[in-house]
Amino acid sequence: MPKPNDHDSTSSGTGVSRVIALAATAAAGFFVLAGLIETALIKILRPTELTLDWISDVVLSSALFVAVYLWLHLRATREALSARERAQVAIEAQLSLAESMQRRLLPAVPAPADGFEWAAVLKPAGSIGGDFFDFRDPRPGVRLMLMADVSGKGISAAMALTLLRAAFHNLARSTDRPAELASRMSAAFHDEWQGSPYVTAVVARVDAQTRTLTYTNAGHPSGLLLRADEDRALGEGGPPLGLLKGAPYVEQQIDLAAGDVCVFVTDGISEAVDDGVRSWRQTARDSFRGNGTSSAADVSNAILAAAERGRGPDGVEDWADDRTVVVLSVTDASPSPRS
Repeated sequence: MPKPNDHDSTSSGTGVSRVIALAATAAAGFFVLAGLIETALIKILRPTELTLDWISDVVLSSALFVAVYLWLHLRATREALSARERAQVAIEAQLSLAESMQRRLLPAVPAPADGFEWAAVLKPAGSIGGDFFDFRDPRPGVRLMLMADVSGKGISAAMALTLLRAAFHNLARSTDRPAELASRMSAAFHDEWQGSPYVTAVVARVDAQTRTLTYTNAGHPSGLLLRADEDRALGEGGPPLGLLKGAPYVEQQIDLAAGDVCVFVTDGISEAVDDGVRSWRQTARDSFRGNGTSSAADVSNAILAAAERGRGPDGVEDWADDRTVVVLSVTDASPSPRS
């Protein structure tokens, strides 16, 4: 078996031979072309011996000029290609770094506690996406959840998500009311971005003592509350964050019972699954089992699998979007003891 450097040596030798062959072919071509030009000029001008020497010099000089020009043009082209390759490598390195930083922004999914079970999955369409979710615990027994989708993609979306996360963490220290959080984040984003980009989002608070879910929906696809005897859309709220200055937001509070499942998705899920015949809500309902036996992970995985099979909106070629699912399952109706 040849060693790796044997292959490299063979390839290098082949490359040198090819260059020599091309150079010899080019030289022969220039020689023949110069001879043809010279012969044609002699037939046309019928020069004297002195003029013939002059014609030979002109032909030779012209051939040399063409050869030098082609060589310089080839070298400039190779340098331009090398510069583009270096620029592409730099861009790819920056995108890889941005992707790594964006993934580190995502929190760990909370462990089951106080009779609540969480599941959260984010599948970006590209290396850098615009979807995001986060959890904060402002005080014992209270958990805040944020699901967001920034308009646009790429580096600008990653930068916007960084600001979104910082604003959420900072404001959650002073209030745990979803409507107030949405209003204050929206005002901050509008002051910074003037309406572009904007963020669709759901801000929700789960209280383990009162067994309630309080949420506001900021222009996001409506969430879904699944119960044995009903499905309830979770769409109360207001416009996307940062889109309108001074936009009002309302919040809705729901009493939770054992067996309840709350599902929130981004439009990458709803647009992928909803085809006019079947919706993601029907997929969620099919995966739902009452009496506290529905696993949050099972529900989220079923919805994500349906989205991965989906074709996306009709008439849109090469459609792709980030896909995010967050699910809350209530496994116990008993309030947690106050610490």
